[in-house]
Amino acid sequence: MTKSIANLLTAGLAAFVLLAGCEKKEYQSPEELDNVNIQEYIRKNNLNVQRYKETNLYYEVLEEGTGRAISFEEVYPIVYTVKSHDGTYNSNDTLNRYNRYGEYLGYFPFGSAYAGLPNSPVEQTGDIKEVIREALKYTNGKIRIIVPSRLMYGRRGNSELGIPPNASLDYVITVHDNFEDYEDAVIRNAIANAGLNVEDFTKREDNIYYHILSSGDGDVITTDSTVTVDYTLRNSRGETIDSGTDADFSLSSGTIAAWPKIIPLIKKGGKIRFFTPSIHAYGHTGSSSGSIGPFLTLDFEVEVKDED
Repeated sequence: MTKSIANLLTAGLAAFVLLAGCEKKEYQSPEELDNVNIQEYIRKNNLNVQRYKETNLYYEVLEEGTGRAISFEEVYPIVYTVKSHDGTYNSNDTLNRYNRYGEYLGYFPFGSAYAGLPNSPVEQTGDIKEVIREALKYTNGKIRIIVPSRLMYGRRGNSELGIPPNASLDYVITVHDNFEDYEDAVIRNAIANAGLNVEDFTKREDNIYYHILSSGDGDVITTDSTVTVDYTLRNSRGETIDSGTDADFSLSSGTIAAWPKIIPLIKKGGKIRFFTPSIHAYGHTGSSSGSIGPFLTLDFEVEVKDED
């Protein structure tokens, strides 16, 4: 072999090694990728969070609780916002049924269809529930909890919800004790969002807001009456979720609690608009059909037919 050929072979081998080295890609495990993303998110947003014990969750108490001690055995009205670290997914409207949760804390936040991802690793370990109970401690407080992507929707994300791959999620969770004041503010906001004036509505002692659009001149309606109505039901965001014409309802047994309280305020032939807190509607369980979530304010517009 001549010296020139040997030099060419040596140069070729060196180039191959260099090229192979350039093409080599560094592999990051899901844990490493999550850690990098979370630390960058914390730094970028200047968050004052800390790791919870030996878990993979980070938390920060945003508002100290002032109510009762939080227990796994009680049902609390919980309102939360959640967003992915890149901002692609952002569910922060507390008027949305998916941002309300009403269950035993032991099942939060992944134990129901309204609360995210059933049977996720973070649900199975119970870590996020422990953070709420041990770090927040009391109701009427607010806590941020950062959950790594591998405990949520992982590398696939959730295209239906708009959650991208490898998206760690930032929850801000408020655990309520007395929900009345909060929901009263929700109702007032819902009235304004509907383009209506709060001053046109009468607020009852039970916190139902109503406005008589037409008193009617037919028969008197009692809490035992059966009425034929045209109605529209909207959620707090003003979206129609149910409606009906010539629908028959027994006020004594066939409606939510708000109806026998409000419908008798008009006579047959009359029309009324009212906003009811969840306590007089479907409460902390939501409707059996699943169309109405827990702790949701409802907006009804009802016209009672005069059959005579």
